[in-house]
Amino acid sequence: MTIIEKLNTQVETLMQDYETAKFENSALKMELEALKNKNDELVRHNQDMLLKIDSTLTLMKAKESE
Repeated sequence: MTIIEKLNTQVETLMQDYETAKFENSALKMELEALKNKNDELVRHNQDMLLKIDSTLTLMKAKESE
């Protein structure tokens, strides 16, 4: 093989590797976004639960003081 053919082969391989990495990066970004959305959902759920617990404790204290 000539040097030019070797270089062309290397360039083609690098281009394929780049496209693969770009695709994997895109997939990871989508997965990260999904995880962020799930995390936000869980945070909201936890906040709701804390508010319910606080409300329940307040009601219990009010009943005890009656």
